[in-house]
Amino acid sequence: MAHPNSTLGDSSLDVDDFPLGDEGDEVGISKERLDKVSALVRDGNHKFRRNRYDEAISLYSKALLIKPGDHIILGNRSASFCLLTCLLKERSATQSEYQPLNGLDPTTHAELALKDAEKIISSSPTLPKPYLLKANALYLLERYQDAREALLEGLQIDPLDPHLQSCLRDLDQSANVPLNLKQRKAERTDDFECTLCFKLLYEPVTTPCGHSFCRHCLHQAMDHGNKCPMCRTVLFITPRTYPISVVLNNIIQKNFPEEYAERKSEHGNVIYAGHDLMPLFVMDVVLPCQKLHLNIFEPRYRLMVRRVMEGNHRMGMVAIDPTTSTVAEFGCEVEIVE
Repeated sequence: MAHPNSTLGDSSLDVDDFPLGDEGDEVGISKERLDKVSALVRDGNHKFRRNRYDEAISLYSKALLIKPGDHIILGNRSASFCLLTCLLKERSATQSEYQPLNGLDPTTHAELALKDAEKIISSSPTLPKPYLLKANALYLLERYQDAREALLEGLQIDPLDPHLQSCLRDLDQSANVPLNLKQRKAERTDDFECTLCFKLLYEPVTTPCGHSFCRHCLHQAMDHGNKCPMCRTVLFITPRTYPISVVLNNIIQKNFPEEYAERKSEHGNVIYAGHDLMPLFVMDVVLPCQKLHLNIFEPRYRLMVRRVMEGNHRMGMVAIDPTTSTVAEFGCEVEIVE
C-alpha cells in the first residue's frame, strides 16, 4: 500500500526484516527470546505496510524491551514515527474536527523518530540508513539545514547510496525549502513577545479573547483583577492550571532555542530563589508551633505566597519594631501546609 509522501526521496521509507538463524552475536539472549523478538518485528512490519503505524510502533517498542538497542528495530520504529507524523500532518481540518485523535502531536513523533535514528548512529556510525532516517525526521521538524548535513554525513559513508542522493536532490530542489530559508536564522518579532514583561513568551497561554501571555505574567496580572490585560475582557480561568498553548510553545522552542533556554533558567531562578533567599511577610509576631490562617488580598503578597508555594513552601514572618519603625531583627520561619 502507498505511504504518506511528505518524506524525502523518491521512494517511501520502508522497514527491514529481522534476521533469522544468526545467533552468533546474540550473547545472553536465548533462542526463545529471539523468536519472540522476530515475531514482534514481523507483526510490526505487517502493520507498517498497511499504514497502521501506531500499532507497529507498539510492537517495535515491545521488541526493544527484549533486545534493547537493536539497530534494525530502532530503524523500523524511527521510520514508523516519521510516516505517522506525515499521516497526522496530512489530515484535513474537516477530518480532524469530526474525527479527533488523542495522543502525541506530530512534532513529538518526529522528535522520537530523530532520537531513534541518533541512537543507531551512536552505536553503528558506519550504516548509511540511519542518516536517511535522521534527515527525514529533521525535515519533518523543519530543520532543513540540519537535514542536509545529515544526508551529507551519510554520503561520506556511502557516496553511491541512491536513497541518500535522491533525498539530497529533493531537499535542494524543493520549492518549499528555498536555500535562503534554510540558511536564514529566524528573527524574533513582537508576535512572540509577552506584552506584560516584554520578553520572549515562556509557557505561553492564550486567553479566550485571543491574547497570549506568559502564564506566570498572566497569573500575576490577575492578582489585580480577573480581566484580560489587553482588552479588559472578563476571564473565567485559573492561570495556574490553565493549559499552555502547545503549538505556540513548540514554535518558540524550535525557532529560538537559546533565548528560550535563558527564559527557562530565569524563570527557575525566580521560582526556586527560596533555597537561598528567605522571603519575609511583614505582618505580626508569630510564635513557634503557632498555626494561623492567611487571608491575603494585596497583589504583592499574593505574588509572594504563590512563589513560596511553587518553591519550598517556607517564608519568614516578622513584625515592625515600634522603636525603630523598621522590620524587627528577629522573626519566625513558617511553612505553608495548605
